[in-house]
Amino acid sequence: MIARTRQWLDERRSAFCRSPFGCLVGLFLNRTFRGAADADAGELDLGVAVILVLLAMPGLLVSLLMLEKYGSLIRFLAGQGAFDPSKATIPDEYLFIVLSVSVTGAAALWRWDSIFLDRRDYSNLVPLPLSLGTIFFANFCAILLLAGAFSIVANGASLVLFPIAVVGSRPSLSLFLRFAAGHAAAVLAASVFSFFAIFALAGLLAALLPPSAFRRVSLSIRFASVVILLVLLATSLSVPDLLKRLSVVNAQRIAVLPPVSFLGIARSIWVGASDSFSAGMARAAMMGVALAVLIAVATYAVSFRRSFLRLPELADARPMTRISSWVSPLAFFRNLGFRPSPHRACRQFVSRSLLRSTAHLETLLCFLAAGLVISAETFAAGPYHVSAGRSTAPPVQFLTIPFILGYAILVGIRFAFEIPLDLRANWIFRLWLDADRHDARSVARRVLLLFSLSWMAPLILVSTLAFWGWMTALLHTAIWCASTVVLVEILLVRFRKMPFTCAYPSFQSHSPLIVVGYLFGFYVFKSWVPQFDQWSLLSPINAVWFILLLGGVFASLYWYRNQMLDMDKRLTFEDLSARTFS
Repeated sequence: MIARTRQWLDERRSAFCRSPFGCLVGLFLNRTFRGAADADAGELDLGVAVILVLLAMPGLLVSLLMLEKYGSLIRFLAGQGAFDPSKATIPDEYLFIVLSVSVTGAAALWRWDSIFLDRRDYSNLVPLPLSLGTIFFANFCAILLLAGAFSIVANGASLVLFPIAVVGSRPSLSLFLRFAAGHAAAVLAASVFSFFAIFALAGLLAALLPPSAFRRVSLSIRFASVVILLVLLATSLSVPDLLKRLSVVNAQRIAVLPPVSFLGIARSIWVGASDSFSAGMARAAMMGVALAVLIAVATYAVSFRRSFLRLPELADARPMTRISSWVSPLAFFRNLGFRPSPHRACRQFVSRSLLRSTAHLETLLCFLAAGLVISAETFAAGPYHVSAGRSTAPPVQFLTIPFILGYAILVGIRFAFEIPLDLRANWIFRLWLDADRHDARSVARRVLLLFSLSWMAPLILVSTLAFWGWMTALLHTAIWCASTVVLVEILLVRFRKMPFTCAYPSFQSHSPLIVVGYLFGFYVFKSWVPQFDQWSLLSPINAVWFILLLGGVFASLYWYRNQMLDMDKRLTFEDLSARTFS
């Protein structure tokens, strides 16, 4: 009987996959995971397995930390006795909920362009004997399958490991199943809400705006959405304590808002219907999910026919509106210096490509969004009394903000340098540039300084001058500029490629160490350098010692480059070793 049922299911699945509708669903799923760009153009093809692993990794790492926190042996050694899982796990349950919202929302934003059909789909599908309704329902089914896949994969590890960590040592099977069911219902509902909220936002913009305007504002909308997701993730440490301190009326007003309301789904299953407060939160959460799905379906259905039929009329739009060279704030800095024309041409190619390419702008904006959120948390960490602080140095929280933003921008651009444009066009640079005489590091250095010093230095000077006077403003700006220059030299210590013209760097065994190095550098730039900055502002003599320290680092880098072999200094277009990325 089982073998016959399995054979029948295999036949039905095979028949569905061979049908036009099944082929369309498979096509749309494949293009969503693999992207719509040609692989020869340098598109990073991670593969389905790698994408799923990346989605599952955050939940897996947090779940492993929960095994240590709630392990029976750890609690015994710490002298902690029995606990109520429905109360003790509220902060961690909220962490899993916002993690589920953030990961699923980030995945939807990442594949934003692949979800919607493009001109290549129009050219391939319209000549076929397929109705517009079949194409619409096939794409919509692919979107539903994609939402389910993102929700399950992003929360797969926590669905198993978190209940085991919390109640795995309890002898009651019913308690384990009830806790697991509540946790699964909460995080899966949060994932579905996050995915369809992003999709509803995209559909609403597509229905209200002309197609050309929608393509131009989509990058700004995605940047704002990433910031919101990071802010939600940052609330994981404050919201549970805030709900305890608020009055019942104020707590109810906050509890009905997502993602806080998804806590009610878990608690309603854990403690039953006796908790009216949790039941109200659960109803608000389910209404939020239903509203997100309804808006997504309605707006997509309204905008699909108009946007799909007008695809051939649309020209390729830049992610940012082109600014005339007469009014561009970067035009003056781009033309500074008396370098030969190849350097100036390459510098303009890199800076303009960074602003015109969607993939490179997305990379930079993701780092900038993370920097903005971390800066906001740092700024809110301490009180400020700037009106009475003219005679003293600014607080460390104030001094840390430009260092965080500067590090995020520079590292974001440095990572963007490794993302290639159309590799079929790099023959121009291969024939034009002399590998022995062209200094790619100089081009990359000027671009990094252009996108950091040109606008951040005046802002730092003006903001510090408004509260602490000329001496402090000039000294703080000078220290930040010197630290930024040293950081640029560190990022480019072994750089010898023309940005955007080489294939992706190959993964090496020490690649994780490079990531750890970037994290350690962020810790130094966020914690140690601002403290040295404050120490220098207390006395100008201290600033001299700090500048000398930075000069020593710069001299060490200069000596190290001189000791490099000539073969390691030559301009290259092949990533033969991961050393070119370090």
